[in-house]
Amino acid sequence: MIILVIVKMQNEFDKEIKYKLFRTINEILHPTISKKNISDYRIIIEESILPVRVFYPKKVTGIHNIIIYIHGNGKVTKCTGEYSNICKNIVNNTNYLLIAIDYEIEKNEYKKIYEEIYNTVKYLYNGLKINGIESDNIVLMGDSTGANIITGINYMNHNEIEITKEILFYPVLKSFRDKKTVEALHLPQVKDIEKYFNYISPKEADKDDLLNPLSRKEGTVPKTLIITGKVDVLKEDAKDYYEKFCQKTDSKYIEFPFSAHGFLKKIDDEYETELFKEVNQFLK
Repeated sequence: MIILVIVKMQNEFDKEIKYKLFRTINEILHPTISKKNISDYRIIIEESILPVRVFYPKKVTGIHNIIIYIHGNGKVTKCTGEYSNICKNIVNNTNYLLIAIDYEIEKNEYKKIYEEIYNTVKYLYNGLKINGIESDNIVLMGDSTGANIITGINYMNHNEIEITKEILFYPVLKSFRDKKTVEALHLPQVKDIEKYFNYISPKEADKDDLLNPLSRKEGTVPKTLIITGKVDVLKEDAKDYYEKFCQKTDSKYIEFPFSAHGFLKKIDDEYETELFKEVNQFLK
């Protein structure tokens, strides 16, 4: 009898949560007049709560095109919340609504984060479809470690998420576990290299197909645009990933001249115009 009561209560709880999540998607796509250009929501899935920040295009009515964005770094380099300017710039140049998933990586919890973000992305795709947004009008986008997480989503996905397009900016795929490479990146947020590496287990990670895409013997990816910098020390990994997994999917690999890792944070007007010309061409 007690078990039946618990099961009933759990079902009622699940329905309440699903209703709230459905309402959240509806609010994202149909904001009230009081909403500004940026709104914050929370996605609750089982025991996980991930905040999302929504960046609206200038016209918030009749929204049909969506970017789901996964930022780089995380708590490891204390850059959470510093991506607003990048996201606003992407929205202004594409006229897409952008849903940015926020997350923080705790010590040795990379796999947990991958699973939480995977579930959040799955929920967003399903919820958007219920609200009339087709998968062809959704693009999964990320930079640096966020782009790495997207490759993990591809690996975990078994036709549960109908992902058709992805854009990966300077993806971190393998070498970030090498101390010399991280030092060569000159990331201003990484003040303490030893502390950075306390968050991951390099030997274990290099053998893990989820965390290290280049170790995979096989895999499928959707149509993908990879944009990296010509002077990014990680560009060879990005090129290897493209040649191994993307060439059969009408994908494209681009190296921007005079651009290093993290160029989205500060990019010249000339290169920004060229960058979003490529992005918008891919989005068509």
